[in-house]
Amino acid sequence: MKALLQTIKTLSIASFYKLKKFYAKYLEIKEELKELNLNQEGVFDSVIAPLFFVTINNFVTLNQAILYTGVLLSALFVYRILKKQNLKFVFYGLVGTLVALALARIQGSPSGFFIPGIVRDVSIATVGLISIIIKKPFTIYSSKAIRKWPQEWYLHEQVRPAYTRVAIIWTLYLFIKGGLQIIFFNSPEILVTIKLLSSNQTTIILLVVSYIIGQNRLQSLEGPSIEEFSNHAPPPWESQQKGF
Repeated sequence: MKALLQTIKTLSIASFYKLKKFYAKYLEIKEELKELNLNQEGVFDSVIAPLFFVTINNFVTLNQAILYTGVLLSALFVYRILKKQNLKFVFYGLVGTLVALALARIQGSPSGFFIPGIVRDVSIATVGLISIIIKKPFTIYSSKAIRKWPQEWYLHEQVRPAYTRVAIIWTLYLFIKGGLQIIFFNSPEILVTIKLLSSNQTTIILLVVSYIIGQNRLQSLEGPSIEEFSNHAPPPWESQQKGF
């Protein structure tokens, strides 16, 4: 009985420390996402526009659907101004959507609305593939733009593979997303479904997964942390424990 109680106590302590570690990781990731400054308003507008456009196109002509979507976007933009919200990303989203509507008009089909997104996804995936092949994964530069860490650290032989692994994840994701849109290009309803399924929430999930996988890979490589690299500390290194 005494041995059983001791076993339960040991398991309880181990579970407590695991929960504590998990909670610390949760807080760390939460802070990381805050630093990315994801604009919810711009994301909402970018999702509502194609959904509205494809839906209303089933009841009116293409030109009317383009006009009504343009009116909706203008109304949303005025609403953001009145609410004094951050208009930077909302404005970029507005311009991008107007370009997409123009392409739909030129192409003569609601599917034309999705051309910019398809081109963007396939282009980034292609750049990602090339960057992996030449051993300069594009995830290095996206991280460097946010963190301002030395580029030489990213290219260290015991650091770069972690960024390569994450670059592979994003490249595959974008190739699959872009490929599906090309396959179903003549089905706007499927295209808008893909758009909704790959919206902001999916991106956040992928960012979190990428962060965890990247962090684990960094630590398994046992390379230098930023501080150790900057101070030219000799191995063994502690590795980067926070940030990616």
